[in-house]
Amino acid sequence: MAHITIETGSPTLCMTTSIHVVSPVDSGKPPENTLYLLHGAGDNASTWQRLTTVELYAHKYNCTVIMPEANRSYYTDMTYGLNYFYYITKELPEFCSRLFQLNTDPARTFVAGLSMGGYGALKCAFTYPGRYAKAVSLSGVTDIRQRIHDMDMPPGMLKEMQAVFGPELEIQPSQDLYALARQRLEETGKLPPILCCCGTEDPFIGMNREFAAYMRQTGSDFRYVEGPGAHEWRFWEEHLETAFDFLFYDKTQEE
Repeated sequence: MAHITIETGSPTLCMTTSIHVVSPVDSGKPPENTLYLLHGAGDNASTWQRLTTVELYAHKYNCTVIMPEANRSYYTDMTYGLNYFYYITKELPEFCSRLFQLNTDPARTFVAGLSMGGYGALKCAFTYPGRYAKAVSLSGVTDIRQRIHDMDMPPGMLKEMQAVFGPELEIQPSQDLYALARQRLEETGKLPPILCCCGTEDPFIGMNREFAAYMRQTGSDFRYVEGPGAHEWRFWEEHLETAFDFLFYDKTQEE
């Protein structure tokens, strides 16, 4: 396995940013698969590699895993800030394709993330369903409207949300997973296969159950898995295997 840390200037972000990459090199052939793995709020590009066994799964499934930096942007082109959604969906894939021998076939390209990154992964898949074969959300923010109107949100986080979504916290259809799903289903009649996992003690369990109920009604290829756990790395490490099995073997069974 190769673990590569990249510090590079981004034209979109107008600053230097980090990208962590793990990729199999033992076979001497380019990996068959590409996964964009998105971090949560409070984490950074290094966290998946530092706190989980993602390298083992990258080796097992012959997959290059790209872990970009998104700060606390909610993978959004911010109202008062930087264009992180454009960076993640446009600049980052083009840059990594030039630098590495990525398989850019949509049938071999995947996106996943946890918490804020779960929201980002689903947003990517629903906005550009032709680019990703499947998507995974672990403990994801599946209802951004519910999240930004959380009465227990600290004052500092409220200011942060206003920088992302605007002072009135008006969520646009392009930022709402429900609206995006409806739009894509009206346009194409289908979405990429989706897996959502959430711990039963996670504060986001309610919104994940509601999202699962909605997705089942659409008739989409959707799987939902619950298990003991809170909003914590212990749960995400356990269900990283669930995610990779879904992406590459599709052995996941809904619980």
